[in-house]
Formats: sequence, structure tokens, C-alpha cells
Amino acid sequence: MRKRFYKTFYFQIIPIFIIGFSIGVISIWPGIISGNSRKCFLRILKDGSDGSIKIETLLSINPNYLLKVKNTNNKYLKILLIGDSCFRKF
Repeated sequence: MRKRFYKTFYFQIIPIFIIGFSIGVISIWPGIISGNSRKCFLRILKDGSDGSIKIETLLSINPNYLLKVKNTNNKYLKILLIGDSCFRKF
């Protein structure tokens, strides 16, 4: 009985969860598939990790997102807003 549970868990439940998670992320951020969008996201995170940001990076982000990111204290929400600015534009 226990062996059957693990077999079902590993071969049915985990792949369904991974596929569902992937479809959910792609539906929220359709640009995540594009290589340029990922480079934009990683460049912003890398540039802003030391506390100082280059002017080139600031100009690449929509001003509305900059205001939202500045007014947010939650780091997770900041990453979501940066993801929105990179992955939702085409």
C-alpha cells in the first residue's frame, strides 16, 4: 500500500503540480519565455543588489513601476513588480 502511494505521488502528483505551476507563471508573465526579458530581469536584480542603480537601468523601467517599487517595503513585492516591468512588455 505504501509503495503504491509513493509511486502515485512521484509519477502523477508531482508532474501535474510542476506543469500547473509552469502554466500559471507563463500565463501571468508571458514574456518569461523570451530570453531578452529574462536578461532584463536579471540585469535589474544584479544592478540593484548593491544598493546603487545605473541610470541606464532606471530608464529601461516604466516610471509607474519605479514609483510602485520605491513605495513598497516588501522585498517579494518589489521582485514581482520588477518582473512585471520586464515580462509583461513585448
